[in-house]
Parts: sequence; structure tokens; C-alpha cells
Amino acid sequence: MALALALGATPTWASPAASPCEAALGTWDYVAPSKPGRAVVTKLADGRHHVVWIVSERGGTAAGAWEGTCEGSRRTWRVLFPSDPGIAGLKVVEEFEVDGDAIRFWLLGPDGKRGPMGGARRLP
Repeated sequence: MALALALGATPTWASPAASPCEAALGTWDYVAPSKPGRAVVTKLADGRHHVVWIVSERGGTAAGAWEGTCEGSRRTWRVLFPSDPGIAGLKVVEEFEVDGDAIRFWLLGPDGKRGPMGGARRLP
């Protein structure tokens, strides 16, 4: 082991970095530029991701539950339970970047371009 450390090798017991999909799981408080709210992102045994979210808006509250898949730093969601019943079943694609306890995210438009950025901080 001393030789490995002397040569600058990484010991075999070093834990690998979490994948972006795993790093994005948890309970999040939205921060500016997002509207105030909270999201809880979980992963089921079959690999599907679920998010339940609520956002406070002037004059009301919006909420929803989505399920989807995650690959790299992109999640493809299907809207399950929206505040607006007209969008149930809609497919939503999101790109995200996790940096410790902070996340930035963008919903992608039909042309693949990022929409406005949202942000959140992980709750303990």
C-alpha cells in the first residue's frame, strides 16, 4: 500500500463518485430563479425515478407527480398527476447539473433547446 500511495495511485477502496442520476435524488427546496416550493425525487427498485413537487405562485399553488427514466444528466418524465389535468401523460425532458447540495435544471423545448433555468438546494 505504501508503494501505491507513493506512486500516487488511488487505493482500491476509494468509493466511486455518484452518478448524476443518483446525485439528483433527495428532497429539494427550490431557490431563485425558481418559484418557492419543494420537490422530492426518489428511485424505485425497477429504476424509474419519481418526483412529487409543489410550487407557490402568486394567487395559487401548482403541484404534480411525474415518473421517468434518467440517463447521465437527462431525465425524461411522464406527467402523472398535474395541477392542470390537460397535461396528464405529457412527456417532459429535463437536463440537470448537481453540484454538492445544489442543482440547476432546464426543461427542454420540442426543439431540444433549454428553457429558463431552475434551481434548488438539497434539504438534510
